[in-house]
Amino acid sequence: MSQFDTLFDRKAGNARKWAESVLAKKFGLTPNAIPMDLADLDFPVAPPIHDAVMARAAVSDYSYTYIPDAFNETVIAWNARRFGLELEADWLKLSYGTVPTLHYIVQAFTAVGESVLINTPAYDPFAEAVEHNQRQLITSPLKLENDRYVFDFEDMADKMARPDVKVFILCSPQNPSGRVWTAEELEQVGDLCLQHHVLLVSDEIHRDIVYPGVHFTSIWQACPAIRDHSILCLSPNKAFNLGGLKTSYVVIPDAGIRDRLAQQFAANSITSPNSFAIPALIAAYTKCDAWLDEMVAYVADNFAYLRDRLAEIPEMQVMPAESGFLAWIDVRRLFADEAELKRFFTACDLSCVVGSYFVADGEGFVRLNIGMPRPLLKEALDRIFAIYATWHQKEAPVPK
Repeated sequence: MSQFDTLFDRKAGNARKWAESVLAKKFGLTPNAIPMDLADLDFPVAPPIHDAVMARAAVSDYSYTYIPDAFNETVIAWNARRFGLELEADWLKLSYGTVPTLHYIVQAFTAVGESVLINTPAYDPFAEAVEHNQRQLITSPLKLENDRYVFDFEDMADKMARPDVKVFILCSPQNPSGRVWTAEELEQVGDLCLQHHVLLVSDEIHRDIVYPGVHFTSIWQACPAIRDHSILCLSPNKAFNLGGLKTSYVVIPDAGIRDRLAQQFAANSITSPNSFAIPALIAAYTKCDAWLDEMVAYVADNFAYLRDRLAEIPEMQVMPAESGFLAWIDVRRLFADEAELKRFFTACDLSCVVGSYFVADGEGFVRLNIGMPRPLLKEALDRIFAIYATWHQKEAPVPK
């Protein structure tokens, strides 16, 4: 039995994902609902992180903090050991989360009315970071080929050639599909940004959860020339479930870009870190390699379990994933529209993220979080099979 099979009561920790009031108001669900929407993990935090936070809590001082040298040393060592990235301390800037950082980047490197390019379907806060700051959102739809997304390089080139497009935000690995881009694809992305003088912002926060046997390549490794014209957004939050500590960091080799973003951080009063954030990050990056490897393998097995079971429902096509704890499912053959999709999952007493949330080009899809103990995932899938049996009077397959 895996340590990740153990059911974990997250309601006691005020977890937003499990809040009964939120599930009832937003999704119309009961107190017995299983949430599969919000992208966090339903596992206890790794023991060394718990111990580090408890040790910090034992020091009765929760006042203003600073960033110790150990933060830089730890981040540099982690990136070298796990990803082969050689970083320097001066390149690092701590922030309060990847999404807020995207807002600061948009504020710093574009003017009101200028444009930012993203691929779609995309994590909706990418669009919010643009539009909430009175900038123009430009989208380049990903193409669906052989059951996976690929870039439309011709379309991207056309849109980057526009003089108003100043920034391109890359999601690598891709959310919601879990696609891990190849080095060849990323090299083309970097070359396009260089050719059109577009700042490349690479959100790589899901890179820690790449499945066994799959190789992750950073944009800098695929296109070294883009390094001085780009910003890497990194974080322990997804892999180690630290979203509540509001901790992320950016890596910026170019001094001019770095200083410009630092000024924007100052304008937004990004100063001292959370009292528990640095100890948690250091513990995650120095003592939790084995825990992370086991968790990633477990989640990959969860994905295979979901894929194999839903193969018995031909109208639910699970897109192959290479990373993450999110399953992206094509349900266009099952539901006439998104309203029907929502009614189905409400009947299952499951929350989900419908495709329209992902800015554009996600309609007819649904995203389910599978980062949970397998007994809980089995229960969620059993509910889907039970409701499917009566939906349009279909005869459901016998659950495995």
